[in-house]
Amino acid sequence: MPFSWADPSISGWPLRLALALIAWHHEAVRSVAPPIGRRERWCFIVGALLLALSLSWPLADLAQARSLTATVLQRQVIILGAAPLLLLGTPSEVVARLTRPRAIDWIAARASRPVIAIAAATILLGVTMLPFAISAASSSGLVRAAVLTLTIATGLVLWFPVIDRVPGVSHLTRTGKAVYLFAQSIAPTFLSFAWIFATHSIYSSLHEQHAAVGMSPLVDQQAAAYLSKLGTFGVLWTVAYVEFMRSGGEEEDEESPLHWADVERELERADRRNRR
Repeated sequence: MPFSWADPSISGWPLRLALALIAWHHEAVRSVAPPIGRRERWCFIVGALLLALSLSWPLADLAQARSLTATVLQRQVIILGAAPLLLLGTPSEVVARLTRPRAIDWIAARASRPVIAIAAATILLGVTMLPFAISAASSSGLVRAAVLTLTIATGLVLWFPVIDRVPGVSHLTRTGKAVYLFAQSIAPTFLSFAWIFATHSIYSSLHEQHAAVGMSPLVDQQAAAYLSKLGTFGVLWTVAYVEFMRSGGEEEDEESPLHWADVERELERADRRNRR
């Protein structure tokens, strides 16, 4: 179906998804003590709305089969905007409940390690942005849903080492977070070099770029490369700078204090090991 700015294809499910997330959050934090503040509530609400925006017309339609630049923008909104805001708005107590099952705890604990987080984010972003993945997602709703789910998971994994929510793991110092974010900003953008230096469009499944976004396929591909780098560097380097400045220097950089959720999770893991 041709894309048209004059004939918007509006779907209500992204907004319903956002409202469902906000309703779940309202119920999940009711028993949290002490109660969360207005800042956390608004972080979650804005994160849910950003997620809905990324899945709605026109961005979702352009990303589906029209523009690589739109695809990159959609994923940056999810990974650099929605994911960290959803994490910031979710208290550690709620995250502890969500990650209590053994398999989820195993995944979350390992995804919180900086080296694994960098490797996982690089692999997930790289695989889902390869031509065969973009082509499959443009022609199959099931594949598209799987790719978007992996994109959300990538965003959470990327921010786990920075936003301390997973219990029972070693938390980075502020300086460590700054170094991690700098390293994380480099690895996942490796595909952009191929997009910049390619002499032709390598995404044959994307079409009608000129009518949809006013660019040729090759220019759209190059614009996606620059957006990938500038967007990722701009967000991650800014957060890294803030974390480093807040550290007060290496001598004052201390590890995060131990909380009861960390102790409880370690006891649960010890109990599981004993039962095995």
